[in-house]
Amino acid sequence: MGAWLLAIPVQLSDSFTEFTAVHGRSLGQVIAAEFYNGTYFRPFRRALIKLVFDASAGHYYLAFRGFQVLQLVVLLLLVARMLRVRSAPGLVSLPLALAVLIGIHTFAGAVREGLPINHFLTILICCAAAVNVAQATRTLTTDVAAIVLLIVAALTIESGLLVWVIFVVCYAVGYRGVSRRALIAATACVGLYFVVRFVVIGGAAPGLNERSAGFGFSVLDPDELVRRFGSNPLPFYAYNVMCAISTVLFAEPRGGVWVFVRELIGGRPEPWQVVNVLTSAATSVLLARFALSRVRDWRSGDIGEADRFLILFLAILPVNALFAGGYEKDVIMSPAGLFYAAAAYFVFRELLAGTQIPVAPVLVLMVAIGWSVRFVGIHDSLRARALSVRDEWAYYDDWARQQPNDIQLNAEEQAIRQHLYDDAVLRAPRVPQLSLGGVDRFFDFTQ
Repeated sequence: MGAWLLAIPVQLSDSFTEFTAVHGRSLGQVIAAEFYNGTYFRPFRRALIKLVFDASAGHYYLAFRGFQVLQLVVLLLLVARMLRVRSAPGLVSLPLALAVLIGIHTFAGAVREGLPINHFLTILICCAAAVNVAQATRTLTTDVAAIVLLIVAALTIESGLLVWVIFVVCYAVGYRGVSRRALIAATACVGLYFVVRFVVIGGAAPGLNERSAGFGFSVLDPDELVRRFGSNPLPFYAYNVMCAISTVLFAEPRGGVWVFVRELIGGRPEPWQVVNVLTSAATSVLLARFALSRVRDWRSGDIGEADRFLILFLAILPVNALFAGGYEKDVIMSPAGLFYAAAAYFVFRELLAGTQIPVAPVLVLMVAIGWSVRFVGIHDSLRARALSVRDEWAYYDDWARQQPNDIQLNAEEQAIRQHLYDDAVLRAPRVPQLSLGGVDRFFDFTQ
């Protein structure tokens, strides 16, 4: 995956403007400016971009693409570590769990888009690191690490507050790497976050008129959203929360749009839609079956390692969905997708280790085939992304004319633009196009 990521140049949309925003300003100025950024409160998001930008010494492609590859490696190592593989069934289940993590559509946006540093991938790392800290032997270091993780995640993007939920649930299910005093301090930090954001600074939640959003079988523009839900947006918010939960469990809807249902009614669903929905539905059924079989033990306090991660997923899923209330975007649910994969690992492990279901290995194999197709599909998507980013840079003048405001660059910003243009168009060889015939239809081209 790292090799495919390195084939993608630094993208023009959402990256070049970030460079011009941090160029010529100190780290303190960048952070301070983000404290008063309207409806969004993400001061550390651009701070990380600023740090990598300054460290790049003009080698933007190597720095930012290399950093994303490093993030991906760190994430997968943290995930593998928190799963604590100690048996043969666990070792067999680990590659499948990683295929679920990477193959699930909520992950695609976290690895496919550079932005130039994808903050959703940063939050996934924080979430996996939080579990590792909670599993550790409690020391002053783990307490400090927990508070630092929470602050960094929460000030990077709103869903970073899920780190607090992870610490609370981990403590409830028996992990003691974070002390009760540190948990109280973390709770105080969350309270302070809301006071500073909504009282001191006077921030507000995003409105209906900020972006298009999916609803039903189509995407509605901001004006249509205001006309339909302006007087009472609660039904729209409830719809988004419900869709966010459903998209993790059943790979449908996508971005709030019930694409598979729409195509199924029309009698023309794509093979990739069938693979995605059936694979996610089968995995979710296995999770539900395992959860129902363990409810009685949970009530009696008999909680094992598999139970801890399943409870963690069940807690994270609805809370994560609340962050998608304003508009349902698949990548917002990437933390829930992470714990979905972790819970699936333990269910697969228990199925392979147990004897209650004679056909368990066959069930796991069938699910594994579907997730393998989706895993390979993300690589196909990354190859296509490399082509589209390169082509976008090749037509920079067209892109500039389409922007709502005229782009005026000084000499230094012009040099940055030229360097990025050269990296994308002149220095990078064009990624060969690959066609697998009808097999391509099994890969999710929307990722």
